[in-house]
Amino acid sequence: MASYSHSRLKAFENCPLQYKFIYIDRIDRHEEGIEAFLGSRFHEVMEELYKTLKFKLYPLPELLKFYENAWDKKFTDKLIITKENLSAADYKNLGRKFIEGYYKMYQPFDQAVTLGLEKGIAIPIDAEGKYKVTGYLDRIALTKDGAYEIHDYKTSGTLSEQKYLDSDRQLALYQIGLEKMWCDVKKVNLIWHFVAFDKEMVSTRTPEQLENLKRSVIGIIQKIESTREFLPEESALCEWCSYQDLCPKRKHQFFTEALPENEFLKNDGVQLVDAYAKASAELTELRKEAAQKTKTIEETLQKIREAAVAYAKNEKIEVVMGSTHKLSIKDKRSASIPKKGSLEREKLESIIKEINKWSEVSTLDASAFEKVVVGGAWPEEITGKIAPLLLVETKTSVTLSKLKQEEE
Repeated sequence: MASYSHSRLKAFENCPLQYKFIYIDRIDRHEEGIEAFLGSRFHEVMEELYKTLKFKLYPLPELLKFYENAWDKKFTDKLIITKENLSAADYKNLGRKFIEGYYKMYQPFDQAVTLGLEKGIAIPIDAEGKYKVTGYLDRIALTKDGAYEIHDYKTSGTLSEQKYLDSDRQLALYQIGLEKMWCDVKKVNLIWHFVAFDKEMVSTRTPEQLENLKRSVIGIIQKIESTREFLPEESALCEWCSYQDLCPKRKHQFFTEALPENEFLKNDGVQLVDAYAKASAELTELRKEAAQKTKTIEETLQKIREAAVAYAKNEKIEVVMGSTHKLSIKDKRSASIPKKGSLEREKLESIIKEINKWSEVSTLDASAFEKVVVGGAWPEEITGKIAPLLLVETKTSVTLSKLKQEEE
């Protein structure tokens, strides 16, 4: 049984193909960014601070010195800095501000008793022990009123909205594990420290929410283990993916972006796309022109049709001859039946039944009424009674056909 973590589950949700590269193919593309490096150093400082707290309060200057030593010792030029206007020194100074802000906010750090730091945990998801999730808790604490706390430090420049924290999976999973560690766990506060904003945010979970979370996690694991084809899933996260050169959706872009302009334009794929785009634009333009031309011709046809109908009525004829074609113009009357449930419909049915004609039009369809009302199948004294309940329309049809000699 594979070991799962929140980040592993998240990788599959974000992109199954990336999940495959990392956890199945084991292709190591770990490239640490300066933001992640800063986050790791801040976590080390927090561990040092609370580890020493049971003996003494760590003075802020010494804590900053510990941070700078850790930074200098582990810093490498291989760290990736994506923001061109910022340097490693800028991030180092930012870390100092985070530590100073946190220290001033919580000193003397007696809000709760620390029970664990950077503690590894195995979280049982089902009663049989078939599904487990592992993780590391930044800090576990116990308050004076008996509430347990799970702390998570965030050094990112984004402050999460409360609604996202209330649905956060990671710390809720840790709560499931925490409740298995001690038998007196009744209340658990999930706490995030957004140190870039000197902001503490708290959320809680009900037993029902935790049970739903277990079912959700089991569902994701089952989906992972039943997947045979790990397909790529494009999103905004692709820009930061380390496997773009292997991804069928990003591989060509990744390759061509590195080419000089003269080589880029000579690339076969680039030329094919450019040619396709040009042809597609030409086709779109032709369709627009054709649509406009069609509209113009349809308007002309309608005007000619109206003139031909007027001409035929004026001349009292039904066929108008041309040099190669003829127009057959015919008026046809049709009867519309009232809608079901209307008073007119009920009255219509009642009259027909009274005159014993129901069997002839029991379906009450338009064609049947055209025969009896318009076609004259019933006497006028009968149709006169029901005609006011019907909408009788006259429609003119215009049919174009070739002359026989033209067909030959």
